[in-house]
Amino acid sequence: MEEADKQVFKWKFWKLTIVLNIIIIMVALAVGLFFKLPPPLGPSIATVLILADLPLIWYFRKDYYRTKAWLDVHAGPSEKDD
Repeated sequence: MEEADKQVFKWKFWKLTIVLNIIIIMVALAVGLFFKLPPPLGPSIATVLILADLPLIWYFRKDYYRTKAWLDVHAGPSEKDD
């Protein structure tokens, strides 16, 4: 892999990692608040958090497959004349 491709992959991986961490935190908050808050408030806040998480999950999945396809193209051994 070329050095420029390594830098591009580094940023793509970094972005996917941050989005995945946000997804995990929001799901954990939804579950925790569902049980911690009183009944009329807990389920509604958990529902809002899960619904807000759905577009992030869709974006992460789409970008993951795009990055995977990019990596399949660029991950070949670098051809250098020695």
